[in-house]
Parts: sequence; structure tokens; C-alpha cells
Amino acid sequence: MAGKIQLSSIKTNIGGLTSVRDVDTHLRKTLTQLITEINDVFSDNVHEIAEVKKVFAVEKDLPNDDDGVPRYELLGGIEFKNITGKGTSKGIPAKPLNSNFKQTPVQGEYVLIQRFFGEYYYTPQVNIFNHPNNSSYQGFSTRFLSDRSNNDETIEKDNTGIVENKSANQVRTLGDNFLSNFNFRQIIPEEGSVTLNGRFGNSIRLGSNIKNSLQNSPNIKLRAGQLQDATKFGEESLIEDLDSKPISAGVEENINSDGSSLWMTTDETVSITPATLEDTNIYPTEVAPAEFGGKQIILNSGRLIFNSKEDGILGFSNGPVDFSTLNTFGVSAKQGLNLYSPIMNIGRDGNDEPGKTKDIIFRSSNVTTSAVDGRVETYSTNIGLYGDLSTVGPSPAVRGNELREILEEMITVMKTTTSTVQQLISVVTAITPATPSGVAAGPLAAQITENIFKQVDAKLKLPTMLSRVVEIE
Repeated sequence: MAGKIQLSSIKTNIGGLTSVRDVDTHLRKTLTQLITEINDVFSDNVHEIAEVKKVFAVEKDLPNDDDGVPRYELLGGIEFKNITGKGTSKGIPAKPLNSNFKQTPVQGEYVLIQRFFGEYYYTPQVNIFNHPNNSSYQGFSTRFLSDRSNNDETIEKDNTGIVENKSANQVRTLGDNFLSNFNFRQIIPEEGSVTLNGRFGNSIRLGSNIKNSLQNSPNIKLRAGQLQDATKFGEESLIEDLDSKPISAGVEENINSDGSSLWMTTDETVSITPATLEDTNIYPTEVAPAEFGGKQIILNSGRLIFNSKEDGILGFSNGPVDFSTLNTFGVSAKQGLNLYSPIMNIGRDGNDEPGKTKDIIFRSSNVTTSAVDGRVETYSTNIGLYGDLSTVGPSPAVRGNELREILEEMITVMKTTTSTVQQLISVVTAITPATPSGVAAGPLAAQITENIFKQVDAKLKLPTMLSRVVEIE
């Protein structure tokens, strides 16, 4: 408003009595001032506190022009009622003062109305409760500010009997969809920081690690879902502590207990708990880090999605790149998979069974493997190489050295047996007459056994059956 209305004293005459003319003059002066103040409310460049009665949040809420076309220029606007009671909740819309940064109020909140070029505009809502979720105080446009009461548990409203409770199950609708919830708290500001508090447990901080006496340590912290995972990480006490404090009390960001976080730090140690930290058998390095400090960007959420719609995803690192998971790790490619490294390790050896790689399985119709210096080594307790299994099932591989030893023993036995048979035939032929064809049996037996020896030596070249390239265990 332009100013406060001051009531002047009624002029009295010398006798102590007030004349009718004096009363008339006084009333005219006072009413003239009052009328001037009321008119100023609706004049250009005059500020007025007003209650938000309706929010044009979606297209269906917009009023229509004379042709029945929605007034899209009012999207994000409001209908208001001045706290003086002048003005109405119908037919007096106001647009956001800033077209780039819009802070949409809810019903019952209070804004500053300004008029420029014949149009009404509103500023961000008045911070009545110093609470990010809402500052709704419905009905104040018909009551005095002194009627408002505020205690630790409830915020009493106007004489309609509506009570706003801190408990999440005692909320009310401020508009078509917005539910009040005082469990969402503001971020503790810290000295010199710039904070942006949303209404729903989300926030942005432009700050530093100043609480640890590190002045030149800027950070940016984005948070969505205030303490949503506190129970999961055994930090229920954080919620209990907030519940014991007034609704205006603040809360710090928590990289573990908040729902989703994006932290960018420069000189700050962040005590994030990796999902696989407790299972050291699958951690890619020998010793999992206990803390994370220095310049870093940390993403933490229930799920991370990286999606490239037009081009590739590139990652570059001056240090190790490690991934670990408590579930499966899959890589699929439509055109190819390339791995380049002077050393490739598949599997992990350990002193106990949990630390070892149990199974390495390759399934493909065509597998090509090459290595530097022409040697590939694979170690595992079980390796399966499968192609087409429609006609024949998998079969275990043969150990070459063991097979060679067995075959050599069999050949030796065969030669010894053949020689013994030859000797036996010689003895028999000495006392046996010639065959009916006239051929002596001794020379015939000798020729047969000799042919056997030649065939064994010609076909079973054992030294050449072992590969000089592939070795299995």
C-alpha cells in the first residue's frame, strides 16, 4: 500500500465543544485520505499484499477471452484478493513478474501485487513460516495478521477450523493437486552459500566446504528425496531428530540417505557407502577405498541411466576404471566388441573358495582369439566352449600328455604281444607240417607280424599328435 492511514484529532473550540462544521471537516479529510489509499492499490507502480485464490497451473484452469480461446499468456498466473478486502478472487488475474524464473505459489499463500502498463504481476510468495513446502494462511485477506497463531505442532488457520499438522497423514489440498507437507525441510544455508529449496524435499546448493574451515572449496549439491533412504542405512535418528524440532528447522544433504544426489566437490571428503563395499570378493581392486576426497563428481541414486540418442558414449580416465556389481554385468553390441590391452586378466585367484572365479563360459558359433607373442592363457576351474549342440551334447576335452602315455603303453603291449605270438608260431611251425598249399606256416606268421609292426609305426606317430599351440589343464 502507498502508506498508512492516520486519523487526525478533531479540532475543538475554546469552550471544549466540537461544532458540526468541525466534525464535517474532519470526516471529509479522513475519507479523502482513505479513498486515495484505496485508489492507489489499483494504480500503476503501487504494491499490495494479496492472497492467492487460484493458480493457473494447467491449460484447463485458464480463463477464456471473449472468443472462447484460453488466455495462454496467463499460464502460471494467479487470481488474487487483496488483504484490504478490495479486489476479488474472480476476474483479476496476475502474471509472474519474471518470465524466465517462475516460482509458482499455491492457494492461500501471499504475494506482492504490482501493476505495470495496465497489467497485474506478482512476486514470489511471502515467507510466513520459513518453510519450503508452503506458506499458506488461507483467509488472511478477511482477517488481521494478529489472528494467526503458530506453535510447534500445528499452524492454525482462519475461523474455518482448518488445521495444518506436521504429520504427513494429516495434510490438506491447496489447489487441485498440491498437498501440504511440513515434513519437507529447508536446507541448512551455511555462511555464504546460495540455496534453492523446492517444495518437495528437493534442493540445490551453491556453497563450499566452509564448515571444515576450507574457504576455497566450492561445491554444488543437488538433492531429490530428502532422507528417503534413511531407514535403509540405519539413520532413522535423523528423521526422529527433525520430528522433534519446529517445522522451520533445517536439514543437511546426506549422500547416502537422500533419494537421488548429484554432488560436485573440489576439496571435500564424502563418506558415500558403495553398494558392493561389504562384498570385497567382487570389488575390482584389492582394497576398497574407505572414503572419497578431492575434486570429484558423485552420482548416487536407486538407478543410473546413461542414454545416447544420436552418438556414442565416451569415457576417458587418467586412472583405473573399475566396475563392480552384486548382480550380473552384461555387455551387448550389435556390430562388435573390441578389447585392447597389453594384459588381460579373466578370473580371480584367491586363498579361499569365495574369492576364486568358478566358471568362465563362452557361447558362440565362431570364436576368434589372438594375443601378443602368439600365446593365450586362460585359467579357470571350468571352461566350456559350445557351438551347435542340436545333434551332439558337450563332451569333455582330453589331456594330451596323459593320452599319449596311455597310447604308448598300449603300443608297447601290442608289440610285446605280437612278438610273443610270433615266437609261439615259430615253435609251433617247427613241429607242424606245411599247409595244404605247400607254404610253410613259420615264414607266413613272421610276414604277418612284420606287417603289423609296420602299420603301427606308420599310423601311430605319437610325437606329432600333440599341439604346439593349444594347452589345456
